[in-house]
Formats: sequence, C-alpha cells, structure tokens
Amino acid sequence: MVDAGDDLIVIPPRPSALQKLLQMLALLVGIVWALPLTLVGLLLALPVIACRGEVRLVRSARAPALLFSGRAADYMLERHPFGAMCAMAIGHVVIAERSSLTRRILTHELAHVRQAACWGILFPFVYLGASAWALLRGQDAYWNNVFEIAARKAERHA
Repeated sequence: MVDAGDDLIVIPPRPSALQKLLQMLALLVGIVWALPLTLVGLLLALPVIACRGEVRLVRSARAPALLFSGRAADYMLERHPFGAMCAMAIGHVVIAERSSLTRRILTHELAHVRQAACWGILFPFVYLGASAWALLRGQDAYWNNVFEIAARKAERHA
C-alpha cells in the first residue's frame, strides 16, 4: 500500500500470471547467460568450502546469489591482487568477509550480480572497458567506473 499524500491509500495491482511467468523466464535467462562467470565464482569459492566456510542462498527477486564466507574468504579478500576488499561478486556468486558484510555491501554486490546477469560472459570485458574509459578521461578506474557508480546507487536505496 502506498499513501498518495491525500489520505487516499493506493494499492498497486498484482502482477498477472503472464507477467510473473515473463519475470521468471527473464530471471532464468539471466542465470544461464551468467553461468560461465558463476562457474568461475564457484571455483574461487572452493577453498571457502574446503575450509568449512558457510554457503547461503541470497533470495533476491532480481538477482539470487550464493553467498560464501569463512576464514578462506577473509584471507582471499584481504590479499586480493587489486587491493583488500570486503566482498566480490562473480556471476551469481558473492564471496564476502565474515566481519564486514553489511546489508549495504550485500546490496552493492547484488547489483553486480544483476549486471552479470544482464551482460553475461561479456561483463568482465565491459567492466574493464569502463575502467579504461575512466582512466582515459583522467579519472579513477574504480570510483568512476559506471558499473561501480550504479552499484553504489543501489547501495543508497538499501
């Protein structure tokens, strides 16, 4: 229910069966399109499982993901080649530190999961291209990357 400001409560219409079916189909296509990236993410998450880390399913209407955390994830993220980070998303896999994962960070990473579902196997290339474009304009490759800007925008709405 939404209050329209004039004491009138507006109830949004429920999606039709066709709309639900199309949403489910789009979700499935996104999962399949990002599958090569997800497989890479699962390979990177193997040490987390081997060291008795946790795996959780993050149910998001637009971007479901497997969330891996544990000692091995902490170790990997602290020593990442691009610098220490709290979490990273690869396809529909999120690897996160145990101590610093917040709702806001998870929302940020789920934005990257949605981006991977949209761009599929092309995502790493367009992401790097966006970083290169920022550098060519004399800007920071991370902070001025359009994909990171979109993820930070999603964060603010968490």
